[in-house]
Amino acid sequence: MSRKPDERPRRFPLWGALALPVGFVFGPLVGIFTGALFGIPGIGGLIGAGLGVGVGLALLAAAIVVAAARDM
Repeated sequence: MSRKPDERPRRFPLWGALALPVGFVFGPLVGIFTGALFGIPGIGGLIGAGLGVGVGLALLAAAIVVAAARDM
């Protein structure tokens, strides 16, 4: 089912737009606190940053698929 020419397109999902920045901010924070429990907050922060960005990218890709499926 396609959109009519005068119909406004639907918005991109908000959770998809926020996934990467939130992952970039909260990933290192969680990693630092988890690393501090084991005595190495620096390495924990780096691992948390990698995981946060990776999860953020995966959610962004899912939001792109959802937005594309809505437009069909």
